[in-house]
Amino acid sequence: MNTFTLAAALMLRESMDFGALLKAYGQMIGWAIAAGVGMGLGLIITLKIFTLLTRDVDEWALVKSGNVPIGIILGCVVLGTSIVIAVLAKP
Repeated sequence: MNTFTLAAALMLRESMDFGALLKAYGQMIGWAIAAGVGMGLGLIITLKIFTLLTRDVDEWALVKSGNVPIGIILGCVVLGTSIVIAVLAKP
């Protein structure tokens, strides 16, 4: 091992702050949980609004009976909402 590599390794070891690293990981996990909860609430609200807008159709009963086109429509509603939330959440 040459002296440059040894000096670089020693400088790297001295500059590591594990407290800051743990804090950053904690913040990342916290934001991931907050994003998951927000996405879940957004999807629930969107599906409730979609159900209110289509009062004449009971989508959930049709999905339970195996109606594939209604399942595709609800999947598109979920996918569209997810895309909008993802685009709006970008910094």
